[in-house]
Amino acid sequence: MSELLRPRSVDEWFALVPNLLLDAGWTHEQDMLSGSCSHMLCPWGGHLVKLMLIDIPVFDPPAKKSYHLVRPEVQHGPRERLTLVAPGEVLLQRTASWGIHSSVLFDTGLLFGGGRPLLTHQRFRRDFPFPGDAGYAVYNEGDDPEEGILMCCTQGDDRNVHLVKVFHVPDENFWSWSQIHFQLLLESAQRAAQLILNGPGLKELRAIDEQLYLVLTIQSCKRGLPLFPVVHDQMAPTVCIAAGVPMGLHRWRRFSPDEVGSEKFRLAQYLRIFLANLGESIEVFEVMDGRPLVPYQCAVTRSAYARLRERFIGCFLLQKTAYRRANGGSTAPSLHEDVEPRFLRNQMCPEAPSFAPARTRTGHRVVVRRTFLEVPVDPHSQSDADDSDEDVLVHVRSRRRPKTTTVLPESQPMVV
Repeated sequence: MSELLRPRSVDEWFALVPNLLLDAGWTHEQDMLSGSCSHMLCPWGGHLVKLMLIDIPVFDPPAKKSYHLVRPEVQHGPRERLTLVAPGEVLLQRTASWGIHSSVLFDTGLLFGGGRPLLTHQRFRRDFPFPGDAGYAVYNEGDDPEEGILMCCTQGDDRNVHLVKVFHVPDENFWSWSQIHFQLLLESAQRAAQLILNGPGLKELRAIDEQLYLVLTIQSCKRGLPLFPVVHDQMAPTVCIAAGVPMGLHRWRRFSPDEVGSEKFRLAQYLRIFLANLGESIEVFEVMDGRPLVPYQCAVTRSAYARLRERFIGCFLLQKTAYRRANGGSTAPSLHEDVEPRFLRNQMCPEAPSFAPARTRTGHRVVVRRTFLEVPVDPHSQSDADDSDEDVLVHVRSRRRPKTTTVLPESQPMVV
């Protein structure tokens, strides 16, 4: 069995199991008004078991739909042996069978013989397959790996959601199950669903999750890449400035992606070198919630950044002085903090895949062409029966979009 066939993220689950959220291809064992339990042959061997819970009320819903579920690093307690890989991705050492930990759905240790130490990977994904959805992909390492996924799918009503859990079961375990096993699984999932969405302290956890990370953006590198302080004599500076002498930061060198083994500029790599030469070290992330950030953005833990923010901003202001000295002119890179994350396009799965569950949609059909939205209008619904779709499209596109020089709103403050 090839490890390459096993899903290791939410995106890979949908790629390998296109009917993950559909009824087609699944054999139903238990059906209730509030949910169902079904199974199908697994593409990489064994069986997949799906538990679907329908229209679960959320009594205190978050402002952002995708925050119904919180990241695993927020969900787990401080006593658990947790390693943070990136925002939304953790490694957890635990003694149990695989599972999206008991506080997220339910443990399967009784089914698969728990008690052995395991290294569990948990990867979180927001706004997939539709905006507002969220999910965990979980898998274990070892001689007997298992994997599963938990999805929270939002609906038109902000207070009702669907929960879907799919997990892999080896053939030797699956064929020993009887009808009572599926019934117990569904009942267990229904009880656990209330803890997931309406458990005690969940409102506070969601608030922590929303403020846990800070996204930084760099702009205005119009005369070359930014500079970083030089503290080693063997590294020749690009420019020296007298303003940095009191802080020992008078020698500055232009950042080169080649020196860190990269083909293009990435803000995360630049900040790591910048902070290291200041004697500071914090984790800087290029991936957030399972999606790579654009190169000019990175994420940091808000609490860690706050400890060095004052010193870092003072040093970055010196960088601006050195940049102007090296290049001439009045422009220099600017840094913005606490901005909305922007992500690279995911090439594995489309943002609105056709295999997602059917949802009621109303309104116009929207066609995206470059930066324009074309909204076809039924000519029979217009007061002038001679107006055609083509005439309406020309009218919609007649207002030209003004040129812009920034990805940030005008209200976004510049830090340095």
